Amino acid sequence: MRTIWIAVLVMSMLLMACADPVVEELGEEMPLMHRVDTPVQVDGQTADYPGEGVAVAGAEVHLAHHGDALYVHVRADVDGWISVGLNAQGGGMDGANMILGYMDGDMAASRDDVGRGRTHSEVSETAIEGFFLAREDEARVMEFSYPVAFPGAMGYRVDRMAPGQVYTLLVAYHADSDDIARRHTRYGSFDFMFGE
Repeated sequence: MRTIWIAVLVMSMLLMACADPVVEELGEEMPLMHRVDTPVQVDGQTADYPGEGVAVAGAEVHLAHHGDALYVHVRADVDGWISVGLNAQGGGMDGANMILGYMDGDMAASRDDVGRGRTHSEVSETAIEGFFLAREDEARVMEFSYPVAFPGAMGYRVDRMAPGQVYTLLVAYHADSDDIARRHTRYGSFDFMFGE
């Protein structure tokens, strides 16, 4: 009986070694940060963004760039803070350029941070150009513009985004707290190409 069992096991292993590997086709193209002909209005709306939004971690993200500015729009069904991190392809939080949006009392507020390992800290020079944060239809919407060339000496892994290059975008948020010191309740990421 043992000999039969060993023979079946060896035959199975040989058949598996000869078989072609199964490759899962995702059927999706890499998301693109489209170049647009006119600057995006940072007003919480997605009308100026071409293409479909990208679903990640329960949020929807729209991307675009024009001239020396990039634009990011995020919508998530949360009551707490939202953050977006931009990093080199495959990069996690460490070295990411992170934009956090939260309510400071009744006022929308933002903070520009750099990821350090699994934490983040505020940078000395913010480059956020346009910023929008509001509650709309049971969701929080954050939108911002930022220079394509990141401020130097802040510890970011990326100095400048360039056409044709692939980067990673991280999204994190807290479901019900605006205290940005509190750990996220959900996060996710995806790679995207900076369009020509």
